[in-house]
Amino acid sequence: MGRGEYYKNKYGRGGRGGRGGQRSNNSNSQPNIRDEEQDWADNSYHNKRVSKSSTREQLRNMLLDMDRKPYNFYKDLYGYTFDFDRVFSLKFDHVQGDPYASPSRLCVNLPLQHSRFPESSWANKTRTIALADYVCRTTVAVISELKADHKTRGSWHEGKGGELRIEHPSQNIILRTSVEVQNGSILLRFCVGLPAKGRSICGHWAAEICSTTVHQIVTRACCGDPTDKSKVESWVKSYEDQESLRAQLDKAQLVAFVPDGAILPRAAGHIDTPLGGKCVVPFQSPPSLKTTLQCPNKGSITGMGIKPGVTLIAGGGFHGKTTLLSALKLGVYSKIPGDGREYLVTTPSATKIRAEDGRQITGVDISNFINNLPQNKDTTKFYSCDASGSTSQAAAIMEYLELGGKCLMIDEDTAATNFMIRDDKIQMLLSADKEPIKPYLYRARELYDRLGVSSILVVGGAGDYLDIADTVLLLDNYKVVDVTDRAKEIASSRPAHFPSLPLMVSPKSRTPDLGSLSPFREKTKVPDKTSISYTMRGEENFSVLDLSALEQLVEIGQTRFINEVLQKLSSQKGGQTLKELMEELSSEIDKHGLGCVKDNSNWLCRPRLHEIAAAINRYRHLALR
Repeated sequence: MGRGEYYKNKYGRGGRGGRGGQRSNNSNSQPNIRDEEQDWADNSYHNKRVSKSSTREQLRNMLLDMDRKPYNFYKDLYGYTFDFDRVFSLKFDHVQGDPYASPSRLCVNLPLQHSRFPESSWANKTRTIALADYVCRTTVAVISELKADHKTRGSWHEGKGGELRIEHPSQNIILRTSVEVQNGSILLRFCVGLPAKGRSICGHWAAEICSTTVHQIVTRACCGDPTDKSKVESWVKSYEDQESLRAQLDKAQLVAFVPDGAILPRAAGHIDTPLGGKCVVPFQSPPSLKTTLQCPNKGSITGMGIKPGVTLIAGGGFHGKTTLLSALKLGVYSKIPGDGREYLVTTPSATKIRAEDGRQITGVDISNFINNLPQNKDTTKFYSCDASGSTSQAAAIMEYLELGGKCLMIDEDTAATNFMIRDDKIQMLLSADKEPIKPYLYRARELYDRLGVSSILVVGGAGDYLDIADTVLLLDNYKVVDVTDRAKEIASSRPAHFPSLPLMVSPKSRTPDLGSLSPFREKTKVPDKTSISYTMRGEENFSVLDLSALEQLVEIGQTRFINEVLQKLSSQKGGQTLKELMEELSSEIDKHGLGCVKDNSNWLCRPRLHEIAAAINRYRHLALR
């Protein structure tokens, strides 16, 4: 009798109210493993069977019966849905074929009426995102308390695996597949390393994880005593308020809003939690920039409003300039309560640009900033596989404008100096016809006046920017002072020289050849949030798509989603511009969620369209139509 037939008799052919068979009373009796493995390979049941509904106890018994069998017997779990006491169900979306392969994926489906969460927490789509985020963080905490995420790394003859994990979220509330609230249910997606000794199943250990531990986690995270009802409600209301504030910015004629009392500094460069201690200075708006906005739950909130135009953030070293800009660049995401930056919001398309030596540029018109290159190299369709700091920054700006972005952020610390400014002495030494670069200083004013694109710039040593600024903020001991009037006085007393330039050319739309993305249909890896590894046909070594300059990628799940998007696009006919492709993708995500690119994936998070397009632009083998 084949293995498939064995389990059909045992679990799928029982009469009403019972299993199809009983476990042997002799716990030591085992089928011949070699015969069982051959039967599994030959039997067509594995390919033909359909999903069956079973119980938690049957799941436990299946795993116990698999003890010491070959590891690929775990594959029989795929397609089953196991009912846990009529409270929630568990399904195996993917079962690893080897103890050293990527972990298996489990999906828990918990009807909302069986959870402890109040109905108000899922009253609208916005609140469901916040509720899913809350459940994700609660689940992570419970897993940590139970030490269920500890992985055993034994020798060949010792047990290995056994870790049960869910995606660890950042300080930002974003759409994730690890926990979703949809169709009246909470979906929790776990990864589990099904345990083994060598390549033999540890059935008792697996039963403990999949039956007992999963039940404990779901019960404690979602179905326990509803003592945190007020915390859940404040969580979803905070997110709803932040989304409302961000939506109000255009109407209020603002590009950003920083609330009074915000805690902007972080604990460390690699830790995104708020800095603590008496040394922390809460944010306070200058009186001249004080603005009051209305939240649907919190009511009125007061802080500093940054208006469209050219805004400078100036000040001495270590006084908080970059800290303020870092908070603004991440204001495109709503924050969890207690982060310190809640209610700090930035217009959704705001993007920080930096120099990227060595990046790829494909057919971008950078002539607004750079022309008259040696050997008459064309800058209206500029190509480079090793861009300089200035050409990379020019390309990044034009690529951003191509998508319709409306707010650029630049920190002089990460910018190319020769792209940002040319002082009077250099102009005297180097005539204009010998310098192909038109600095951003010469274009920032026009970007806003003609194209409606605002700039928020950190400057500490480029005083000529005072001549074009609408607002000048001075950071003094971490406190913001509005020094716009004083800056204008200084600028008028010593005006900078601005050469006459031709008007800027509007960004040109480019149509990518989606067939050039074909390597993403092959083997790819996402080792971290800053890179995607892929292989070209006929090559063994991985190539790397470097995303380290995309500072508004905040979770590795966003990079995984970008990888899936590239795979999906590589199979499409194409013919659309890059902007049209991004708009179509945004519409699909809004309608169908993150599953529009890959179903049942545990580890995806929603990135912004600007980061997806930026990844395509940095792909070294991109071709255009």
